[in-house]
Amino acid sequence: PIGRLAADSTTGPVLRGQLGLVLQARDFAAGIGLEAKQTFTTYSDVGRDTLLLVLSAAPRNCLCPHTWKFPIVGKIPYKGFFDPRMARREADRLDAKGFDTYLRPAAAFSTLGWFNDPLLSTALTGDSVELAALVLHEIAHNTLYVKSATPFNESFAQLVGYRGAEAFFRGLGDSTLAVRAADRWHDETVLSEYYAELSARLDSLYGAAPDSAAVDLGRAALAVWAREQLEGPVGARFRTYRIGRLSDRPINNAR
Repeated sequence: PIGRLAADSTTGPVLRGQLGLVLQARDFAAGIGLEAKQTFTTYSDVGRDTLLLVLSAAPRNCLCPHTWKFPIVGKIPYKGFFDPRMARREADRLDAKGFDTYLRPAAAFSTLGWFNDPLLSTALTGDSVELAALVLHEIAHNTLYVKSATPFNESFAQLVGYRGAEAFFRGLGDSTLAVRAADRWHDETVLSEYYAELSARLDSLYGAAPDSAAVDLGRAALAVWAREQLEGPVGARFRTYRIGRLSDRPINNAR
């Protein structure tokens, strides 16, 4: 139980501080009407730096996510794997079918309040703002989750996470962290504008129905544009995120 660990003097001071913050953020979430239930009342050290891998896939000539269908949550444009070998086999299978694929680590997940999700050690890698936002994000999923509506669900939880973290820290009288949370949300909105523009350019390319060679050339050109934007005007607008010189990164519709 987090309460017991946070009160135990033998718990390391950094972990005690993080666990105390989680309990405060949980109380704040419940206080503003979110369904905290028993989410993040216990802590588990998973003994490794990666909890699970998440796979996304999309055709090479369309921003059309491949979906998996599950009970309760409906169609989801990603699939999680606790076994890395299973994840890579599934990615290889979709690669062989000509899909763009993207495997990434995830530090946390939500069972939408169906189970008492523990706080996992992999979730403690960010700063205080990210930790508070994570707590609020996952509890937001308990509160409202629309079947087969991943873009809405994740956007809603991101909004609750960062704007909630700003209000949470202001309530604690910590204006420094409140401003950092507001700046983090600002950076997220800057990124959303960037991705909207990149998506529109890709849609135009794919909508012209070029052959595969033209698609490859167009994607390469847009990859250069995307990198230049992040290194230039988009990156200059960030308040908390830092982007240095980027290596070549090809367009990947799944990513």
